[in-house]
Amino acid sequence: MTGGGEGDVRIWEMRSRELVSHLKEHTLPVTSLALYGDDIHALSCSRDRAFLCWDLRNERRLTSHVQRMGGINGIALSQDQTMVITVGQEKRLTCWDLRDHNPVKVTNLSSDMSDEALTVAISSSGKFVATGGTAQLLKLWDYATMELIASCEGHSGAINDLKFSPDDKQLVSVGADGIILVWNLYDV
Repeated sequence: MTGGGEGDVRIWEMRSRELVSHLKEHTLPVTSLALYGDDIHALSCSRDRAFLCWDLRNERRLTSHVQRMGGINGIALSQDQTMVITVGQEKRLTCWDLRDHNPVKVTNLSSDMSDEALTVAISSSGKFVATGGTAQLLKLWDYATMELIASCEGHSGAINDLKFSPDDKQLVSVGADGIILVWNLYDV
């Protein structure tokens, strides 16, 4: 599955590398994708302020959620696959229940609203959320309360992507500075 600069979501057959499906509903570039565990449903988000839930088998959109203002840069799907967290130009961490049209919780990423997050990840255990962005800080949040646990420095450029290890003991961040950092989370 890939997202395009024209707002396209494309589904590919991995063995043959052929295009299987082409979904077009976003009006601006797709910035992030998330695939459900069933490989039948997916999420896409875009600078057009929307994130969409897709039925890949029937090639149709199931739901559409629109952020109040600013494009969405990153999206993460919870382990139970009912909650979604988005980050973007609004400079907030926004929690959505897919069954509700409005956000469940919204948390400012910084007190001065200067930190635009570019990426978000949820730990395998569902205890933590990590964000990274233009402030060059890796931020670790409590998933249940959305309160900031830690803010870590290490990158000299924006953080573009984050991934938790399967055991949640480490977090990998990739920055615009060309550096890949591995953060130990043993004591958290």
